[in-house]
Amino acid sequence: MNSDEKWIEEEIKWIGIYCSKMRRQALCVVAPSILGGTALLLGVLQLIGSENVEDFVNGVLGGFMIGALICGIYLLVLLPGLNPRRYGKKIDRSVRDLSLNEMEKEQLAQEMLAADEEHRISYVLQGPGSKGTPGRFVLTEHYALLEGSSPYAILIRLSDIAEIRRGEEKKMAEERRAKSKTVYWFTLYTIGFYRKDRFQRNLTQKDLPDEAFGFFRQDIRDQVMNLLAESGIWIE
Repeated sequence: MNSDEKWIEEEIKWIGIYCSKMRRQALCVVAPSILGGTALLLGVLQLIGSENVEDFVNGVLGGFMIGALICGIYLLVLLPGLNPRRYGKKIDRSVRDLSLNEMEKEQLAQEMLAADEEHRISYVLQGPGSKGTPGRFVLTEHYALLEGSSPYAILIRLSDIAEIRRGEEKKMAEERRAKSKTVYWFTLYTIGFYRKDRFQRNLTQKDLPDEAFGFFRQDIRDQVMNLLAESGIWIE
C-alpha cells in the first residue's frame, strides 16, 4: 500500500467512527422507536374504537407492519450515505481537482500522514443541517485540508494562493417540524483563498474567492486562521 492509499484509509477510518455511531443510533434507537410507536398507536386506536382485546392485538400487528415499512424506507435512504468509503471518494475527488502528478500526490499523502496534533483542529459542526458531523482542519507545509464542510473535503495547495481573507456572511435557514416551519438567520464565518492567477482569469480582488472555508463558530475560524498564518501567505 503506497502513501496515497494509506492516507485515504486513515481518513476513512476517522470518519468511520462517526458513521458507526449514526448507524447504531438508527438501528438501536430510531428504528425500534418507530416500530414500537406505530404498533402501540394503532393498537390503542383499535382498542378505543372497539374495547376488544383481540382488536387491540390486531391493531398492534398492523402498526408493527406499517412501522416496519417506514423503517425499511428510512434505513434504505440513510445507510448508504453512512458508508465511510463514500467520504474517502470525496477526498480523492478533491485531490483530482488539483490535477496533481504522482510525485505531488505522494508528497501530499506523506505530509497529511505526518501532520502533528499542533497542526490539526478537530471540532463538531453545530449549525443548520449539520447533524453533529465531525469537522477537521489539517495544515501541512504545502497543503491545507478542511473536512466535514460542504463540499465535504476542500483541499488547498498553498503555493497557488496569493492572499487569504477572513469574512462573515449572514445566511437564512429553515427548521421544519411536524406542523410548523421556523425561519431564522445565522452567521457563517469564512476564510477566502485568492489564487495568484486571478488577473490572468480576468478576476479582481472584488470578485468572490477561488475557494472558501465556512464555519458556524467564530472561534474555530480564528484558530484555523492562526494556523494559516504560519504559511507566510498574506492575510487580510
